[in-house]
Amino acid sequence: MTAARRRGGCGRSLALLAGLALLFALAFLWLRYVRPPASPPPPTPTPAPTVAAPTPVPTPTAAPRPTTVPPDFEPAAGTGRGAIAVVIDDVGNADGSLARLERLSGPLAIAVLPGAPQAREAAALAKRKGWDLLVHLPMAGSRGPYEPGTISTDDDDATIVRRVEEALAAVPGAIGLNNHQGSVATADRRVVRAVLSVVRAKGLFFLDSRTSAASVATEEARALGLAMIPRDVFLDDARAEAAAIGGAPEALETAFARALSTAATKGHAVVIGHPHAATVDFLALRFPALAKSGVLRVRVSELVD
Repeated sequence: MTAARRRGGCGRSLALLAGLALLFALAFLWLRYVRPPASPPPPTPTPAPTVAAPTPVPTPTAAPRPTTVPPDFEPAAGTGRGAIAVVIDDVGNADGSLARLERLSGPLAIAVLPGAPQAREAAALAKRKGWDLLVHLPMAGSRGPYEPGTISTDDDDATIVRRVEEALAAVPGAIGLNNHQGSVATADRRVVRAVLSVVRAKGLFFLDSRTSAASVATEEARALGLAMIPRDVFLDDARAEAAAIGGAPEALETAFARALSTAATKGHAVVIGHPHAATVDFLALRFPALAKSGVLRVRVSELVD
C-alpha cells in the first residue's frame, strides 16, 4: 500500500513536470514565432544644416553721362542749339564806333587796341555795360601797316614781355588778350610762348583769333595749361564781303548762319566782328531773336577752358 502510494505520487510529479515543460515550450514558441516584433524607437531627427544668408549684392549705380555742353549753356527750352559769344575787335578808334556799340546790350566782349586814342573810354564802356574787356594785342602779320608796339619775330623775349605788359597797362581792367593780325607772329612758337608767359603770370586768358591756319597759339596755350579758346567764325571778313553778290549784308547773313550751325553741332561758337556800322546794325537786329530761337548769348569768358 505504501509502495503503491509512492508510485502514485511519483506519477503525479512526473505529470506536473511534463505539464510545466509543455507550458515553457509553448511560451517559448509564442515568444519566438507568434509575438509581433517590437517597433523600433523613432529615429532621432537630424538637425537641418545651417545655411548662411547670402550677402546682398549692391545695385550698381549708373555712371553720370558726360555732356559736351556745360549745363549753364543749355537753353531753357531744351532745344540744344548751343551758345554764341560775340567779340568785337579793333575797338578804341575815334571813328564813332563807341557810340554805335552803346546801342548793343546783353553779353558781349570788346577787344581794345592798346594804342587807340579812345582805349580808356572803351574800357570804361565795357565796365559800364558789364562786357568782357580784352586787349587786342598787335602782332606782326603778312602785311602792314602795323600798329604802334606791334610784336614781331625780330623782337627778343624781353622786348615781347615788355610790350605785352605795356598793352595791358593801356587797357585797365582787361581780363584777357587776343591777337590783332599776327599771321606771322602767331606761327612762331618762341614769340607765342613769350606772349603767353605774361598772360599766364597775370592770371588772364587768351583768345586765339586764328588769323592764319599756321597759328600755333591754341596748341601752345593748351600745352602751358593756360585758359584759352580759339575763334570759330569771322562775322565780317572783308574778302567775304567783297566776294558776296549782295555785299556786306549777304556776307553777314552767311557768316552768322555758319556760327549758328557751329553752335548747334559743337555746343558753342566764338564769333569775331568789327565795329563797322553795317556789323553793329546787323547784330542789333539779330541779338533779340537769338533767345527766341533757343540760342544762348554768353560772354566769351564763360566758354574759356
